[in-house]
Amino acid sequence: MKKNKLAITLSMLLLSASANAGMVAVEAGVMDWDGKAEQSKGESPFVKIKGATGSEFGDVYAHLVLEDVDDNDLLGSEINIIGQINIGATDFNWYGQVFNKQKPTWSETNTFLGGSWDKGFDNGVYAQVALAAHVVTSDYEIYNQDANGFNGGYFYMTLNKGLEIGGQQFSINWWQEHMFGFNDDYKEFAMYGESHGFNGKLTAKWHIDNNLTAALAYRYADNNLGIQGYHDALFYSMQYNF
Repeated sequence: MKKNKLAITLSMLLLSASANAGMVAVEAGVMDWDGKAEQSKGESPFVKIKGATGSEFGDVYAHLVLEDVDDNDLLGSEINIIGQINIGATDFNWYGQVFNKQKPTWSETNTFLGGSWDKGFDNGVYAQVALAAHVVTSDYEIYNQDANGFNGGYFYMTLNKGLEIGGQQFSINWWQEHMFGFNDDYKEFAMYGESHGFNGKLTAKWHIDNNLTAALAYRYADNNLGIQGYHDALFYSMQYNF
């Protein structure tokens, strides 16, 4: 039921973004995990629907991802909703995020509430940082366990820059998020071995035209994304912008 409510909310947000001159896009590609993640994740296709909208009061971003779409036994979903409410005329905001991950044998919802700062600079760079409290709700049927409640803190940072090369439009985006202070139950069954972890992504995009974008991304994590230790991947994708 919780997953259905999140999906309905996401659909409403995407429709709202389309109706209010926001961004709506569909991305499809392949995740090619290596190292420690190769056996459990390997190479798998994904489809992502995403949207964003903003106003003088704040902004909202949301996406829905379907993973392993070629294998019903591994089919999973990811729903992420992020909202910022501007604090007056400053660059500071109230920050909230709900991130839900589902697989056939487990599910996990992470809620983050706190504050953020973001700013677009004259040179075309956009920067954002966020600091929030972390609450987890999980159901790991595969281990017959769950971990719920306060789960420490959350820190996020991102940089984005557009550029032109040879008359073509490109952009570079980097983000990284850190979770720290995992509660004992979560640390035990997540098997990270540590009370903290991080993950991030560095993406290069070629904006072929107003509608089509090609992307190559380096994805990485340490004691996060379900695996202990450092692991990484390359993502290859094409995106259609409506």
